[in-house]
Amino acid sequence: MKKIKKPLIIVLIIISVFIIRFIITNSSYYKLKTLYIHPIKQNQKYNDYIYDEYINHICILFYEGEEKEVIIPERINGKKVESIDDSAFYGNEKMEKVVIPKYVIRIGHQTFIGNNNLKEVYLPNNIYDIGPYSFDVCTNLEKIYIKKGSKTEKSLKKTKFYIYKEYK
Repeated sequence: MKKIKKPLIIVLIIISVFIIRFIITNSSYYKLKTLYIHPIKQNQKYNDYIYDEYINHICILFYEGEEKEVIIPERINGKKVESIDDSAFYGNEKMEKVVIPKYVIRIGHQTFIGNNNLKEVYLPNNIYDIGPYSFDVCTNLEKIYIKKGSKTEKSLKKTKFYIYKEYK
């Protein structure tokens, strides 16, 4: 049996390290963990939204609007809106329908709590984390639209939230 050469072993180790790093950086845990590292700009305003800007994404902190139908923008300043912070829509009495953009991967704790007139929520397929009590005290919430079998459906089940009735 021939002896394996040292350079070949080194190359295999380097390739293994790159493969492991690729797997880790593409995991949902890594994506969630890196959402809040070092904002570039804080408490910025775009229309009715207060947000933090990060290197490659936006986090919605608060919504000041009074629209009945709220369609959260997919991008602000060319960057994807990837998260909605804790209590961002807390107690909004005007909103009846909200559409969350396709790039959002996290919805914080109590994000929509106390939105008594909220009836419909449209969620994208890629949400890794939905915080507890996100839809509590939404007494008129009738439907949460999600794709069956999506990451979002699994996230809702993890939070023990079973009110969703329809899939689209």
